[in-house]
Amino acid sequence: MSHSNPQAVPSLRERKKAKTRAALIEASQRLFATRGYSGTTLEHISAEVDITTQTLLRYFDSKAQLALAPLAVHLGEIEHFLLDQNRSVDTLSAWRLYVQLEAEEATNPSESATATYVANLRAYDAWVDKDPLLVARLSGVERELQEILATALARDAGVEPDDLHSTLVAALLVAGRRAIWDRWLARNCDTDSLVEDQLAVVDYAVGSRRFRDN
Repeated sequence: MSHSNPQAVPSLRERKKAKTRAALIEASQRLFATRGYSGTTLEHISAEVDITTQTLLRYFDSKAQLALAPLAVHLGEIEHFLLDQNRSVDTLSAWRLYVQLEAEEATNPSESATATYVANLRAYDAWVDKDPLLVARLSGVERELQEILATALARDAGVEPDDLHSTLVAALLVAGRRAIWDRWLARNCDTDSLVEDQLAVVDYAVGSRRFRDN
Protein backbone atom coordinates (compact mmCIF):
# COMPACT_ATOMS: atom_id res chain seq x y z
CA MET A 1 0.00 0.00 0.00
CA SER A 2 1.44 3.37 -0.99
CA HIS A 3 1.86 6.04 1.67
CA SER A 4 2.81 8.83 -0.75
CA ASN A 5 1.25 12.19 -0.13
CA PRO A 6 -0.80 13.23 -3.18
CA GLN A 7 -0.40 16.87 -2.16
CA ALA A 8 3.37 16.59 -2.70
CA VAL A 9 3.03 15.70 -6.41
CA PRO A 10 1.85 19.14 -7.61
CA SER A 11 4.50 20.78 -5.46
CA LEU A 12 7.29 18.73 -7.04
CA ARG A 13 5.85 19.38 -10.50
CA GLU A 14 5.72 23.12 -9.89
CA ARG A 15 9.31 23.17 -8.64
CA LYS A 16 10.45 21.32 -11.75
CA LYS A 17 8.55 23.75 -13.97
CA ALA A 18 10.08 26.73 -12.17
CA LYS A 19 13.55 25.25 -12.59
CA THR A 20 13.01 24.68 -16.31
CA ARG A 21 11.61 28.18 -16.76
CA ALA A 22 14.62 29.72 -15.00
CA ALA A 23 17.00 27.62 -17.11
CA LEU A 24 15.30 28.78 -20.31
CA ILE A 25 15.61 32.42 -19.30
CA GLU A 26 19.29 32.05 -18.39
CA ALA A 27 20.15 30.13 -21.57
CA SER A 28 18.26 32.51 -23.85
CA GLN A 29 19.84 35.62 -22.35
CA ARG A 30 23.31 34.09 -22.65
CA LEU A 31 22.73 33.10 -26.29
CA PHE A 32 21.23 36.49 -27.18
CA ALA A 33 24.33 38.14 -25.70
CA THR A 34 26.78 35.93 -27.62
CA ARG A 35 24.96 35.11 -30.88
CA GLY A 36 22.67 38.13 -31.12
CA TYR A 37 18.89 38.10 -31.03
CA SER A 38 18.37 37.37 -34.73
CA GLY A 39 21.12 34.74 -34.69
CA THR A 40 19.48 32.77 -31.89
CA THR A 41 16.61 30.40 -32.59
CA LEU A 42 14.18 28.63 -30.31
CA GLU A 43 15.93 25.41 -31.34
CA HIS A 44 19.25 26.78 -30.03
CA ILE A 45 17.66 27.69 -26.71
CA SER A 46 15.78 24.43 -26.23
CA ALA A 47 18.94 22.45 -27.04
CA GLU A 48 20.82 24.30 -24.30
CA VAL A 49 18.24 23.16 -21.75
CA ASP A 50 17.89 19.69 -23.31
CA ILE A 51 14.19 19.95 -24.06
CA THR A 52 12.19 20.04 -27.28
CA THR A 53 11.08 23.27 -28.90
CA GLN A 54 7.47 22.18 -28.35
CA THR A 55 8.16 21.96 -24.63
CA LEU A 56 9.79 25.39 -24.66
CA LEU A 57 6.66 26.87 -26.21
CA ARG A 58 4.63 25.65 -23.26
CA TYR A 59 6.62 28.07 -21.11
CA PHE A 60 7.08 30.99 -23.54
CA ASP A 61 4.97 31.61 -26.61
CA SER A 62 7.69 33.40 -28.60
CA LYS A 63 11.34 34.36 -28.74
CA ALA A 64 10.36 37.95 -27.97
CA GLN A 65 8.64 36.88 -24.76
CA LEU A 66 11.79 35.01 -23.74
CA ALA A 67 13.93 38.04 -24.52
CA LEU A 68 11.99 40.21 -22.10
CA ALA A 69 11.38 37.48 -19.52
CA PRO A 70 13.85 38.87 -16.92
CA LEU A 71 12.04 42.20 -16.99
CA ALA A 72 8.67 40.48 -16.67
CA VAL A 73 9.92 38.57 -13.62
CA HIS A 74 11.01 41.81 -11.96
CA LEU A 75 7.73 43.46 -12.90
CA GLY A 76 5.83 40.71 -11.16
CA GLU A 77 7.99 41.07 -8.05
CA ILE A 78 7.51 44.84 -7.95
CA GLU A 79 3.75 44.57 -8.51
CA HIS A 80 3.41 42.08 -5.65
CA PHE A 81 5.59 44.29 -3.45
CA LEU A 82 3.77 47.56 -4.13
CA LEU A 83 0.18 46.40 -4.35
CA ASP A 84 0.30 44.36 -1.17
CA GLN A 85 -2.59 45.72 0.90
CA ASN A 86 -0.83 44.68 4.11
CA ARG A 87 2.51 46.43 3.58
CA SER A 88 3.40 48.69 6.49
CA VAL A 89 5.34 51.36 4.58
CA ASP A 90 4.32 53.95 1.99
CA THR A 91 4.96 53.41 -1.72
CA LEU A 92 8.05 55.59 -1.98
CA SER A 93 9.65 53.84 1.00
CA ALA A 94 8.77 50.45 -0.48
CA TRP A 95 10.21 51.45 -3.86
CA ARG A 96 13.33 52.83 -2.17
CA LEU A 97 13.89 49.51 -0.40
CA TYR A 98 13.34 47.58 -3.64
CA VAL A 99 15.85 49.55 -5.73
CA GLN A 100 18.34 49.52 -2.86
CA LEU A 101 18.22 45.73 -2.50
CA GLU A 102 18.34 45.32 -6.28
CA ALA A 103 21.42 47.54 -6.60
CA GLU A 104 23.18 45.98 -3.60
CA GLU A 105 22.72 42.51 -5.07
CA ALA A 106 24.19 43.69 -8.40
CA THR A 107 27.25 45.31 -6.82
CA ASN A 108 27.82 42.63 -4.20
CA PRO A 109 26.20 39.41 -5.47
CA SER A 110 25.02 36.89 -2.90
CA GLU A 111 24.72 34.16 -5.52
CA SER A 112 26.55 33.22 -8.72
CA ALA A 113 23.44 33.65 -10.87
CA THR A 114 23.55 37.40 -10.23
CA ALA A 115 26.96 37.77 -11.88
CA THR A 116 25.64 35.98 -14.97
CA TYR A 117 22.53 38.16 -14.98
CA VAL A 118 24.58 41.38 -14.78
CA ALA A 119 26.89 40.21 -17.57
CA ASN A 120 23.91 39.44 -19.76
CA LEU A 121 22.30 42.75 -18.86
CA ARG A 122 25.40 44.59 -20.04
CA ALA A 123 24.95 43.06 -23.48
CA TYR A 124 21.18 43.50 -23.42
CA ASP A 125 20.95 46.99 -24.91
CA ALA A 126 23.29 46.00 -27.73
CA TRP A 127 20.78 43.52 -29.14
CA VAL A 128 17.38 44.59 -27.83
CA ASP A 129 17.51 48.01 -29.56
CA LYS A 130 18.02 46.38 -32.95
CA ASP A 131 14.58 44.79 -33.09
CA PRO A 132 11.49 47.05 -33.39
CA LEU A 133 9.21 44.44 -31.83
CA LEU A 134 11.41 44.17 -28.74
CA VAL A 135 11.64 47.95 -28.43
CA ALA A 136 7.84 48.18 -28.51
CA ARG A 137 7.44 45.40 -25.96
CA LEU A 138 10.08 46.95 -23.70
CA SER A 139 8.18 50.23 -23.78
CA GLY A 140 5.05 48.32 -22.80
CA VAL A 141 6.76 46.75 -19.78
CA GLU A 142 8.00 50.13 -18.57
CA ARG A 143 4.57 51.67 -19.12
CA GLU A 144 2.98 48.90 -17.06
CA LEU A 145 5.49 49.50 -14.28
CA GLN A 146 4.66 53.22 -14.29
CA GLU A 147 0.96 52.42 -14.01
CA ILE A 148 1.58 50.11 -11.03
CA LEU A 149 3.63 52.78 -9.28
CA ALA A 150 1.16 55.56 -10.07
CA THR A 151 -1.74 53.49 -8.72
CA ALA A 152 0.13 52.78 -5.49
CA LEU A 153 1.17 56.43 -5.07
CA ALA A 154 -2.37 57.66 -5.70
CA ARG A 155 -3.73 55.20 -3.16
CA ASP A 156 -1.26 56.51 -0.56
CA ALA A 157 -2.41 60.06 -1.23
CA GLY A 158 -6.10 59.16 -1.19
CA VAL A 159 -6.68 60.48 -4.70
CA GLU A 160 -7.97 59.03 -7.96
CA PRO A 161 -5.75 56.42 -9.71
CA ASP A 162 -5.23 58.77 -12.67
CA ASP A 163 -3.92 61.59 -10.45
CA LEU A 164 -1.50 63.64 -12.59
CA HIS A 165 1.14 64.19 -9.91
CA SER A 166 1.24 60.48 -9.02
CA THR A 167 1.62 59.67 -12.71
CA LEU A 168 4.52 62.13 -13.11
CA VAL A 169 6.33 60.87 -10.00
CA ALA A 170 5.94 57.28 -11.20
CA ALA A 171 7.38 58.22 -14.60
CA LEU A 172 10.33 59.90 -12.87
CA LEU A 173 11.05 56.82 -10.75
CA VAL A 174 10.89 54.37 -13.65
CA ALA A 175 12.90 56.51 -16.07
CA GLY A 176 15.42 57.38 -13.37
CA ARG A 177 15.96 53.76 -12.38
CA ARG A 178 16.58 52.76 -15.98
CA ALA A 179 18.91 55.73 -16.63
CA ILE A 180 21.07 54.91 -13.60
CA TRP A 181 21.27 51.24 -14.59
CA ASP A 182 22.18 52.14 -18.19
CA ARG A 183 24.95 54.48 -17.02
CA TRP A 184 26.34 51.93 -14.58
CA LEU A 185 26.39 49.20 -17.22
CA ALA A 186 27.96 51.55 -19.79
CA ARG A 187 30.77 52.18 -17.32
CA ASN A 188 31.41 48.42 -17.18
CA CYS A 189 30.07 48.18 -13.63
CA ASP A 190 33.34 49.67 -12.35
CA THR A 191 31.79 52.11 -9.89
CA ASP A 192 30.26 51.53 -6.49
CA SER A 193 27.81 54.40 -6.91
CA LEU A 194 24.90 52.30 -8.22
CA VAL A 195 23.16 52.09 -4.84
CA GLU A 196 23.80 55.73 -4.00
CA ASP A 197 22.62 56.97 -7.41
CA GLN A 198 19.45 54.86 -7.36
CA LEU A 199 18.55 56.18 -3.92
CA ALA A 200 19.23 59.75 -5.08
CA VAL A 201 16.48 59.37 -7.71
CA VAL A 202 14.04 58.25 -5.03
CA ASP A 203 15.07 61.14 -2.75
CA TYR A 204 14.38 63.55 -5.60
CA ALA A 205 10.91 62.04 -6.04
CA VAL A 206 10.29 62.30 -2.29
CA GLY A 207 11.15 66.00 -2.47
CA SER A 208 8.75 66.43 -5.36
CA ARG A 209 6.02 64.70 -3.38
CA ARG A 210 6.56 66.93 -0.38
CA PHE A 211 6.46 70.03 -2.58
CA ARG A 212 3.04 69.00 -3.91
CA ASP A 213 1.74 68.22 -0.43
CA ASN A 214 2.77 71.66 0.80
